[in-house]
Amino acid sequence: MRILISLLIALCAVSALAAPRPLTNKEIALMLRSGFSSETVLREIAERRVLEPLDLATRKSLAEFGASNELISALEKNLYAASAGQVAQANANPPAPPTVPVPSTSPPPVNVPPLVQDNALLSSLRGKLVICRDGTITAADDSALENKKLIALYFSAHWCPPCRKFTPQLVDYYNQVESQHPEFEVVFVSCDRSRFNWETYMRDSRMPWPAVDYDRLGELGDLRRIGGDGIPSLVLLDPAGHVLSSSFDGERYLGPQKVIADLQRIFEAAAPSLAAQIP
Repeated sequence: MRILISLLIALCAVSALAAPRPLTNKEIALMLRSGFSSETVLREIAERRVLEPLDLATRKSLAEFGASNELISALEKNLYAASAGQVAQANANPPAPPTVPVPSTSPPPVNVPPLVQDNALLSSLRGKLVICRDGTITAADDSALENKKLIALYFSAHWCPPCRKFTPQLVDYYNQVESQHPEFEVVFVSCDRSRFNWETYMRDSRMPWPAVDYDRLGELGDLRRIGGDGIPSLVLLDPAGHVLSSSFDGERYLGPQKVIADLQRIFEAAAPSLAAQIP
């Protein structure tokens, strides 16, 4: 009997650890702003629970983002409040970096050959890249990628607040390393819902790197899938399409900063050999 009780206690502990983290009001607001319906959010909070009471400022934000009366009422009445144990566990385990799920309204993937053959990445992008210079979007030179050894695909969107927060950081980093590392390039793969938002995002962010033409995104099904289920996502590849670093570890989101750190280590490791070639 004692053994059985011990096993039950252990199973309960494992279940508690495996339970998804309760949602914060900020995360609920972010889901609505990202395009999720109130019904979808209600199903999510019913499963995961809510970490904190609804305050007036957040209530106003939810209403502005289109929250239904049913959703607001459920939050005001604390119908899905997390238990004391869930709150304690959530406070003891800070959340991972923010990631916004890509809504189902994104352009659907199509069946294309997997990226396995030599130079598959370059082949899949050929004829599909554009560049934004001084606010004007023109076709990019395909040959610009031919000598690149490290290509970072940046999955992002204008509608995604964490993306708009991270993009200026990536632009600054890129501008710092571009001249020192001509073997490196970034390619923007949009998760936007319209060509207008795609163009606006590139112009407003002053993206200095090439992007996949919005109208050609549907031709890159396999390429889009390696970005993971959330954004912002950065994936570092070699020219053959082999993943060197990713913002995801399986289903666990690590964030694009992890890829930048890995990229920096690659640059630092290559520095001694490059220095030896200098007369």
